[in-house]
Amino acid sequence: MKARHNRWKAHVNKPLKALAFMLLFTIKALGQVSNYDDKPISMAKLEQTITHAMDSLGVPGMSVAIINKGKVVYCKGFGFADTSKEKKVTATTFFEAASLSKPVFSYYVLTLAKEGKIDLTKPLYKYLLEPDIVDDRYKKITAEMVLSHTTGLPNWRETPKMELAFDPGQGFAYSGEAYMYLAKVVANLKNTTLWRLDENFQQEIAHPLKLKDFHFVITPKVGAKLAVAYQDGEPVEDTRDRSMFDPAGGLYANAPNFAKFLIALMNQKESYSEMFKPFIQLPADDPLSSLFGISAWTLGLAEIKIGQSTNFWHGGNNLGYTSSFMIDPTKQFGYVFFTNADQCNGMKKVFETILWNRD
Repeated sequence: MKARHNRWKAHVNKPLKALAFMLLFTIKALGQVSNYDDKPISMAKLEQTITHAMDSLGVPGMSVAIINKGKVVYCKGFGFADTSKEKKVTATTFFEAASLSKPVFSYYVLTLAKEGKIDLTKPLYKYLLEPDIVDDRYKKITAEMVLSHTTGLPNWRETPKMELAFDPGQGFAYSGEAYMYLAKVVANLKNTTLWRLDENFQQEIAHPLKLKDFHFVITPKVGAKLAVAYQDGEPVEDTRDRSMFDPAGGLYANAPNFAKFLIALMNQKESYSEMFKPFIQLPADDPLSSLFGISAWTLGLAEIKIGQSTNFWHGGNNLGYTSSFMIDPTKQFGYVFFTNADQCNGMKKVFETILWNRD
């Protein structure tokens, strides 16, 4: 996925341009920020690196949180949530989390499994048939195959009906459609619909973890603080139904609340060990391996090795939004960022360079 340069700067005057990357925050440095090797990071250098990367990649605005030793030590907003209104990003500005939704949904499903409400190895068709899949092999698909992207289903369908690319469990193919099927199963098990499933998610996950305004559907409060999406400098908006639970890309979040989720996940590494154990090794020629350095996939996360460290990552791209996080639960270390720029995947490397000293 290629990062795109953005023309938004041409639409602002010189005084506004000078303010474009003013560093604004509701929370800033909460302690000394250190890199993976426990060496202090200069705040001036950190912020200079971020703002330079935003300029190079054409990012109007972003929000960042950094975790050291299980605590958020830095959380800040940069640039603009809405360039036309000169509305600035704060640490609590909301963004579409895009595919960062998937690990959260994985955590939800694993929680239900621990409660005995779903069997990860039971074929999903025994819970709910999926008439849009016209391939009998789909009856082998299980929840753990969905969470590890080994179902054989496409990422997103191009026709009303779908077929499998391979026998379930026999290969890797990143699939949003598989996540949608599993969400339908969960809704059915909960005797509800995709338009009401977020209510159960709040009860099962958000409230126990004290995650405020952490929803898979748009709410008035989130909508009022949602950053405008941009593609090539122009505001964009997709036409999907934002009132429907979308496990693959529908989460709305900001840097502080998503960082809080990541800390909770790391603190429960033993209980949610399936999210930190490789389920399938990716072939070296897989595009995700070559583009992002992924070595394996767990039930919800990608494994990335940097030097001697083993880390867990997920990225996301919705129309006009790009997001990423990476954590090492052993060191209780990581970051999360959200941007309102389309396909700026180069930002991942920027944070790996800052925090992991990756060349």
